[in-house]
Amino acid sequence: MSQKIAGIKKIKTAQKTKLRSKPKVEGQEYLELYLMTKERGRLSRYHEVISETKETTEERIECLAQEFGKLERKVGITNPDSSTDVKATVPDSPPQHNKRKPIRPMKTVVINY
Repeated sequence: MSQKIAGIKKIKTAQKTKLRSKPKVEGQEYLELYLMTKERGRLSRYHEVISETKETTEERIECLAQEFGKLERKVGITNPDSSTDVKATVPDSPPQHNKRKPIRPMKTVVINY
């Protein structure tokens, strides 16, 4: 993903591996439970955000594919395959358009410097 979300990295650090500088003491289990609960909540929120992002991107891709197909039909491309490159399917000669002719001739001005 191009977007970076804080806290989710694959690099192992002291925080990721849960290394503590203090030796384990009786009663530290509550702290570890609290930290694991916080991490579980953070990861579940991250999972929700990722799934929502995935759904919106898939919807946008489908919408773009439909628009792409409409434009291909409008331009006249005969092979509307979404996986091919557009440059490969564009016809060699551009379509001929009816150019408008001016009603009266254009005026020209001579400027001498």
